[in-house]
Amino acid sequence: MKDAEAFLKQLNNQVEDTAGSQDLDNQDEADQGLLASELAYQVEAKAVALLAMREHGGRELRQKLRQKFPESVELLQQYDVQCGDVERIIGLVLEKCRVNNWQSDQRYVEQAVQSYLGKGHGPMKIAQKLKQTCADSGLIDAELDLGDEEWLMQARAVLEKKYGDTVKPSSRNEQGRRMRFLQSRGFPPGLIWKAFD
Repeated sequence: MKDAEAFLKQLNNQVEDTAGSQDLDNQDEADQGLLASELAYQVEAKAVALLAMREHGGRELRQKLRQKFPESVELLQQYDVQCGDVERIIGLVLEKCRVNNWQSDQRYVEQAVQSYLGKGHGPMKIAQKLKQTCADSGLIDAELDLGDEEWLMQARAVLEKKYGDTVKPSSRNEQGRRMRFLQSRGFPPGLIWKAFD
C-alpha cells in the first residue's frame, strides 16, 4: 500500500512540475508578446534616449520610465494592454538594457562618485544621493571605500577652496561655521576634526 501511495505522490509531483514548466513557457511567450507590443517599443525608445544623454542607475531609470508611462486607464486603452502589463514591460525593457550593457549600475556608480568628488562632496552625502538612484548598496559602499587618508585630503581641499586655508580658526564661531560647512558637504565628524591643521 505504501508503494502505491509513494507512486501516486511521485506521479502528482511530475504532473505539477510539467504544469509549472508549461506555465513558465506560457509566461515566456507572454513576455515575448509584451516586448513585441507598441508600448514596449515606446518604453525602450525612451529608455535608450535617457541612457544616451547620461548614465542612469537602475532605480532611477525605472522611476523615470514609470513617470513617463504611468499605468493609467488612458494608457491601458491606448496601447490595449492589461493592468500590470506596464510594470512588466518596464521590467523587461530594463532587463534588456542590462543584458545589452546599455545600462550598468557599476558604470553609473563609478561616474557619479567621480562627479560628486569633483563637486567637493563627502562620503555620507554621496552615499545618500546614490542610494536614491541605485539599488545596489554593496556596490556603492565598495566605490566609496577610498580610505580615510583620501577623504581627509578631500575635506582639506574643500576647506581650502572655500576659505583659502585649512588652519583651525581661533574664533569658536568661525570654527563652528567651517565645521558645519564640512558637515553639510557630507563629511563625518571624525574627518571634520582632522581636516584642520
